[in-house]
Amino acid sequence: MNNFSLNRFWMTFRWVVATNFRNFIAWTLGAAVGAFLMEMIFVAMNVHSDGGNYVPVLYSTISQICQIALIIFVLVALSTGFADYQKKAKREAFLMLPSTNLEKFLAVVIYVTVVWSLAGLLAFAIGDTLRMAVRALAYGNEWYSLVPKVLEMFGEIVPTFDEGGMMIQTVPYKVCAPIFLVGLFVWIHSTYILGGTLLRKYTFVVTSLVIILAFLLMAWLIHKFNLNVFYLDTVVDGQSLEALRKAGALTDGEVPVESIQVFHKVAPLGYFLTVALPILSIINYWASFHIFKGFQLITNKWTNYDILKR
Repeated sequence: MNNFSLNRFWMTFRWVVATNFRNFIAWTLGAAVGAFLMEMIFVAMNVHSDGGNYVPVLYSTISQICQIALIIFVLVALSTGFADYQKKAKREAFLMLPSTNLEKFLAVVIYVTVVWSLAGLLAFAIGDTLRMAVRALAYGNEWYSLVPKVLEMFGEIVPTFDEGGMMIQTVPYKVCAPIFLVGLFVWIHSTYILGGTLLRKYTFVVTSLVIILAFLLMAWLIHKFNLNVFYLDTVVDGQSLEALRKAGALTDGEVPVESIQVFHKVAPLGYFLTVALPILSIINYWASFHIFKGFQLITNKWTNYDILKR
């Protein structure tokens, strides 16, 4: 049973969903209550007691907080997706399923990624509906939902590549920018999956600290060595604006707007990260799967991988 089978994978996935259904309902309802209380508290802090117009408050502060809360909810799910299988009875039942290790691993990864993302959205929608009902009945506020606004904010994360006027996007930028962005998201996803399979305790906290330290290190390197991932190159009549200024060919205020073109370009660090992030993601997934294959072994209380027993 070495070949991948969609039928076996689907049966394994359904088993994962069925056995985690109560946990799914409990977390969804709990998150819905949390979303409701969070929205009510922030509305109460920012809107006068007579109700007032709370739409601007929802548009600005609360929508951003809800977006961050949804992201944290999904990241917690990613990092704790394999936690239930650390319990002996459930682990034995899971490992005894008539499917390959790859099919089992993908079933859990897709479950914590897709199903729990939907759980977060469902919980947010329920909590947001409760907030609308309470504010409308108790304070006479209009029925204004935050769900479309938050979904729109998630859509704004993806950059657009429309050109217009003096702004020009080079071909390398159009290729590298989306690969870099997707690679960054996939690397974060793979890191949380790796943390969830490797660690038995404090998976979300430890994995988050590792990612934060990685971002801080990158920010320090960029600042220390004056690096860029992407940059804008302003060109006047075919010549770089910075080069013209250094040569003393022009001063501020002498550049006609009609002759200016601004090019989006990729710096060497951008090329490096465009290649490195997908490679690091593949390594993380491979390491996660390798650790997962050894789940039947008894390890220490902190990790699922014991080097001394390999």
